[in-house]
Amino acid sequence: MAVLAKEAEYNVEFLEDQDTGIVIVSLRPGDLLLESIAEIARRLEIHSGVVMSGIGSLTRARIHTVSSNQYPPNNEFIDLAGPLEVVQFGGVIASYEPHIHISLWDHDKRFHGGHLEEGCEILALSEFSIHRLGRLRLGRHAIDPSGVMFLGGE
Repeated sequence: MAVLAKEAEYNVEFLEDQDTGIVIVSLRPGDLLLESIAEIARRLEIHSGVVMSGIGSLTRARIHTVSSNQYPPNNEFIDLAGPLEVVQFGGVIASYEPHIHISLWDHDKRFHGGHLEEGCEILALSEFSIHRLGRLRLGRHAIDPSGVMFLGGE
């Protein structure tokens, strides 16, 4: 059974195929990408899921990448001015928290990629799919004092 809903307060539209657990989300200009994914996970009670595919465009982006080969690695934060074409993004939702990586092209056709951070604003649109996991419950746990949180079951 498919369900169409609109979250008017957040200007977010989504479709859900309840038989398969697939949720399709459409964001609008001015929406914030990572914050919207997290809000959708909470509002639709997606405790655990896979962000399978995402596209769109951004007015600005903030990402981080690893900047060393030591463990735990150092991070470099990068702020990018738009317009930016979202080539692809995907990741995992564990305990309602998305961990997303994104690939972007800037206006000079330079490629940028890394871990999606808050503050990435939608330019024209963003569309993405989430596969809601039925009984599998994912969480993140520290396995050493590094502070790196590893994916596992709850």
